Amino acid sequence: MKDLKKELIRYGKKIYAEKFVIGAGGNISVRHGSKVYIKASGVSLEDSGIADYNNVDLKTGKVTCLKGPCSIEIPMHLACYEARPDIGAVIHTHPVYGTTLGMMVNQLGFISYEFMFTMKSEVPTIAYKKAGSLGLGQAVKRGIKKHNGLLLKNHGIITVGKNLEEAYLRAQALERACKIYILARLSGKTPPFIHK
Repeated sequence: MKDLKKELIRYGKKIYAEKFVIGAGGNISVRHGSKVYIKASGVSLEDSGIADYNNVDLKTGKVTCLKGPCSIEIPMHLACYEARPDIGAVIHTHPVYGTTLGMMVNQLGFISYEFMFTMKSEVPTIAYKKAGSLGLGQAVKRGIKKHNGLLLKNHGIITVGKNLEEAYLRAQALERACKIYILARLSGKTPPFIHK
């Protein structure tokens, strides 16, 4: 457990350094058996420590807050783990390009081979739902069943992976693809998508 939390801290710092979040925004989690460890609310990913990652029982949803308040996004994270047994980590951030594109398109297709090989699926946009709501959790659960990333309208992005490394790489790939798409649109062209 301690090693997993150290990994959460390490990737939290990477996410913050990428400027995918500011302040205490965003949250990351990892699954270990029937437990999920997720960052508490009110602490930045840059400054978080072991006590800032609370334990959630995946089956009951019961939270053991080592340090609170608990994240309001627990329903969204649990929804991902419930949707697919292969998901071992969830990253939710508020990057500039991903948040912007979520207000522009209904889905981001395979814009590059890098994106296609990393994400392995198109990335749809989830209609706006209030942060922390059960409605958001349900919408994410439906979307993540067949996709490894989602754009959350007016909110940010979410990526999943078998571990934190994969979920983080997908967060990087998704934000990079969103930037490429927006820059292409600014040039006056709509980028074509690659078909498998």
